[in-house]
Amino acid sequence: MIITPDDLPKIREKHKNQKIVFCSGVFDLTHAGHVLFFEDCKKHGEILVVVLGKDRNVKDYKGDKHPIMNEHIRLKMVDSLKPVDYALLDTYDAPKEDPAFLINKFLFDLKPDVYIVNKDAFNLSYREEMAKKYNTKLIVLERYCPEEFDDISTTKLIEKIKSL
Repeated sequence: MIITPDDLPKIREKHKNQKIVFCSGVFDLTHAGHVLFFEDCKKHGEILVVVLGKDRNVKDYKGDKHPIMNEHIRLKMVDSLKPVDYALLDTYDAPKEDPAFLINKFLFDLKPDVYIVNKDAFNLSYREEMAKKYNTKLIVLERYCPEEFDDISTTKLIEKIKSL
């Protein structure tokens, strides 16, 4: 279900007796690696809430060529995935010098039980600090790819398409 940031306190209240897991990212060119990540997240709780970075913030962080898909397409794709219970777009303007400040806002509003990031997430120390501040368990996942899959990532997909 697609929600807005204003809905986060209501989600916490609605699921007060369930373990809520929170994660965030760009999730551009949705692929099986994203699905694997969401499946891993869902193993740590009952409700999965995914926040997607809005186009402007992604451009500020990753450069003008990103994201490939606009925020509405990315939000629709993530929302359609089975493990995801709630998907929302961050609607805040992140300061260029501190894009991680959004994590503070979402942890405060949602009060998730678990916050999950990949090991290569930017500003990991800040994320650890915020999780501790809100008494949220932080889980840092290793990226992995099953043997039967190609080594998948959005960057590798783009490189493969360019080479065609």
